[in-house]
Amino acid sequence: MEKNHFVATGYVVRDGKTLLLFHKKLQMWLPPGGHIDEGELPEEACLREIREETGLEVEILSPKRAPDPADGKVEYLHVPNHVQLENIPNHPQHIDLIYFCRAKAGTAVIAPNEHDEMRWHSIEELHGSHVSEEVRITGTLAIEFVSR
Repeated sequence: MEKNHFVATGYVVRDGKTLLLFHKKLQMWLPPGGHIDEGELPEEACLREIREETGLEVEILSPKRAPDPADGKVEYLHVPNHVQLENIPNHPQHIDLIYFCRAKAGTAVIAPNEHDEMRWHSIEELHGSHVSEEVRITGTLAIEFVSR
């Protein structure tokens, strides 16, 4: 049996909406994300995947412990807003670290090898039948979190 794969996903929020991409392979609306490369930190993977899939630079808003000024030997990373185990057909399970992010200035662009459509979704638009329940719930939480 193949080992689980670690992945990082970023719910990108701007102006009360979150960006979803229509994933070519899975044929569903998903936030940007992907595999964590060997030697890469989860938050680095999240930022890289968002940049590769959307062209956007983002700020991770998920919690991060303040550095201890007395130590300096320990670096604190962003804590994912949650971690989920995903069963993907004909693929090893994904252990997905979910981060909530705010988009910086710039326009999102399609990455044709990954997806052929992208759309900003308000909380109301997340309730469309095209969005899975899991993405609807987490997208709503991301919009609320970033809007605080």
